Amino acid sequence: MGIFRDSDKKSQSSNWLDLSELEMVDLSKDLNTALSPENMVFGKFSKEEIHDLMVESNLLPLLKQRGYPDYVIEINVLSELDNRIIIKTPNDQVLVHMRLKFSDFSMKAKSNSYKMVYIDWLLTQNIRFKPGTYNKPLFFGQEYPGLAIFVEITEFIRLLTQRIGAHGVFNIPEYFHDAVLFRNNFRFMDPEKEGQFRALLKLSHRNRVRELSNAIHNNKLVWSDSGEIFEWFYGEMLTAIDPYLERSVFNDDYEKKMEQAKEKSHFRLLD
Repeated sequence: MGIFRDSDKKSQSSNWLDLSELEMVDLSKDLNTALSPENMVFGKFSKEEIHDLMVESNLLPLLKQRGYPDYVIEINVLSELDNRIIIKTPNDQVLVHMRLKFSDFSMKAKSNSYKMVYIDWLLTQNIRFKPGTYNKPLFFGQEYPGLAIFVEITEFIRLLTQRIGAHGVFNIPEYFHDAVLFRNNFRFMDPEKEGQFRALLKLSHRNRVRELSNAIHNNKLVWSDSGEIFEWFYGEMLTAIDPYLERSVFNDDYEKKMEQAKEKSHFRLLD
């Protein structure tokens, strides 16, 4: 699986590795990684340029507003196609951790190939809140509450993707609440999954996202008609930078299938 052989995801499940809509095209033969500049994201962006993109996306200004005026940006180049970008406090505590991967992908339903950035791991954490002292339950899988800078991080990744000349960005949400964070700019490439997801979002209007997500991942949400436990689905969520890619994936047929899936998806919570 190339760049998917290693991940920063904490889940022991390997289901998320099974791409349902995309196939990776091996770029290694086109690259001479021995000549890749060290400490440059995707062999193109220096730490100073990454800093400027974070300012342009309002990520760093908002981080200061969250109470972290002093920070350190680290770049960890695992390969030209696989990079970590980490923002830490001066005493080495992680505030933001991104792992981004870059490759060519072809859509299984089409013959076209597109350069894509894949969000392997994305974490923000407000380390001032110590475990056990936060007055709200944490989301499933969280150790600290987030920093509420997700919109700005998404904009940073979109800017980076645009500057590198890629066509889009995708991720595979590990949890329902992860997908909720991405919902404003990303959609599942599978229209049936997107329809089910939107039905879940409608249900979350009556129940808090935190409560619904914990119910899903603790097997306490069932299909209304059958009573079977709803299992969270893994799949690619895409935001297209290239308008042609946007039209190719999210076309009229996609919208029709998505609406049909949403209308027939009904759930109920177990006590």
